[in-house]
Amino acid sequence: MRIKNFISISALVLTGTMLTYCQTDSEGYKTAESGLKYKIHESSDTARAAKEADIITIAMKYYIHDSLLFDSKNIQQPIQFPIVKPTFKGDFYEGLAMLHSGDSASFKCNADSIFLKMFRARALPKFVKPNDVVRFEVRLVNVVSPEEFEAQKQNELSQLRAKGDQTMKDYLVKEGISVQPTATGLYFIETVKGKGEMAKAGQKVSVHYTGTFTDGTKFDSSFDRNKPIEFMLGQGQVIKGWDEGIMMMNKGAKAKLIIPASLGYGERGAGSIPPFTPLVFEVELVDIIK
Repeated sequence: MRIKNFISISALVLTGTMLTYCQTDSEGYKTAESGLKYKIHESSDTARAAKEADIITIAMKYYIHDSLLFDSKNIQQPIQFPIVKPTFKGDFYEGLAMLHSGDSASFKCNADSIFLKMFRARALPKFVKPNDVVRFEVRLVNVVSPEEFEAQKQNELSQLRAKGDQTMKDYLVKEGISVQPTATGLYFIETVKGKGEMAKAGQKVSVHYTGTFTDGTKFDSSFDRNKPIEFMLGQGQVIKGWDEGIMMMNKGAKAKLIIPASLGYGERGAGSIPPFTPLVFEVELVDIIK
């Protein structure tokens, strides 16, 4: 079961209102006036508390019938979201507003409300029964203001950009690349001269390729599938480095394209390709399709 089927990070909701409780059950859970059941495991009044609009980072597991449904350790990026107003009375995000950075707690919430109102599922999963409870185990890892979050993001991007630029420079030196780049930064090295017409924007082309990182690690190849890729040239259907490079080739030509991140997947990356990663493609213009 994947969390994205049930949860929208943009819909995660908190409240800054201090919760009060009316009782403590046999398991040590207190019940807030909203109906939320909570148990604080670690607490520090001196650490930074979260407030509305702050960006929080959490580690989280949640269970139903004591069966684990989700563990944040199993995803590739931290769970981060801004604190906004609650979606319904008694959701577990109210409890997060009680926590400070570094605190941990458990929360129990009505499963119907969790899946239908907070996770925004269209219908309850078959394993959810009336009066079921979802138990969340949460640690509030960090709290930052929107301004701090944006500054951190820009600093990380700056470091990744510098790393990508250095990777490109190191590769060019290592491989002894002496050709001059185009005005956009593409390095085009023709390895086999074709005999057909030149490819032009607006034409449909068929291209065989192998893509690698600068260390030689292959991340994709049409040869492995024994089927070239077809696309409309110059229409933004492929990365910019491809559009530019293929238009420098004629039918039957082969070339090496050394593509800086600005002509590749940029600061977002794609799949196994990290942000600001330069790429190397061995390409063959198989056909220009009429």
